[in-house]
Amino acid sequence: MTASAGSGTADPRCLLLVAPSPRLAAAATEAGFRVVTVADTAGFTDEDLRAHLRNTVLTHQVDRLVACGDASTHPAVLETAEELGVSPNPASASRLLADAAEVRNLLNRSGPPWQALALPDETEKRPPLRDVGYGVETLTVEGMHRVTGIVEFRLGDGSSADRNFSDGDFSDGNSSDRREPDAGSGPGADRAAGGGATTRGAGPAVHTFPAPITTAEEAEIRALATGLLDLVGYEFGYAFIRVARTEQGPRLVDAVPRQASWPVSRLIELTTGLVAERELIRALSGKPLKAAMPVGCAAALPLPDPPGAPGRITAPTDVREARDGYVLLTALTPAELAARTAAVRGCPA
Repeated sequence: MTASAGSGTADPRCLLLVAPSPRLAAAATEAGFRVVTVADTAGFTDEDLRAHLRNTVLTHQVDRLVACGDASTHPAVLETAEELGVSPNPASASRLLADAAEVRNLLNRSGPPWQALALPDETEKRPPLRDVGYGVETLTVEGMHRVTGIVEFRLGDGSSADRNFSDGDFSDGNSSDRREPDAGSGPGADRAAGGGATTRGAGPAVHTFPAPITTAEEAEIRALATGLLDLVGYEFGYAFIRVARTEQGPRLVDAVPRQASWPVSRLIELTTGLVAERELIRALSGKPLKAAMPVGCAAALPLPDPPGAPGRITAPTDVREARDGYVLLTALTPAELAARTAAVRGCPA
């Protein structure tokens, strides 16, 4: 259940990757780390997992343990790594960040400026939700948080919005089968590109990157996400924070201590050229990170028909990729993205 990969010559240190994606393991090996992997934590009791990790760390003289996917919030993994001094991040920070109820409690204890920023768990106490929300991906190194992307989620109808922005159903953003949580979003083409976006009641939602927001809105969302990471004491690694847009402004929904999952991760990669796994390894190597500079824009639309049904995609050349129930579109301008969105949906631009 534990595998060791060959190493290059750039870095003699040993990394233990728990439940990594193949791309992360390959990036670490390519960077010259000695790489040991625990492919999956399933099948272990907590006691057995702790013992296995201790034995692996001591046998291979592991310098750093990086927990991925569901392992990024597994108490046995986090606590063992901290006990052995091989964790780049406090175990308490990762656990707290992923617990929406505890985050709300923390914000409520942090004074008036923070108390109003969490989305209440009780629907009756929640400010009116709009059909727009945001996902913020960050990469933290030594307590310094860098926002790698803000994606807009444009929801279909009110019931969908209430469902998606109140649960914590994040999927494994580090697995080879990446799926974004059913948090919906859209290209925001009605505001930024002149048409082609979903409307209330139009069904599944879509995503867009970069989020079509003003400079002031971006600053507020960034401050909300990075402020949360400061509050929980997050020191290293990716995080993905969901933010709801309300009539009173943005409100925190929930977060996970790992990178965005499909299709958000792919939209960011296509538009900025940043490969998340390589950036994480660069951070572990102590090398400067690349700037997240989007070139053009991209959107992920739900497939217009279920698998096996007659296709309605009328402009296949406009589709960059199709996978896991989404089609991905890229363009140089919002107007071009809106036109491609309309073409894929078979409706006038």
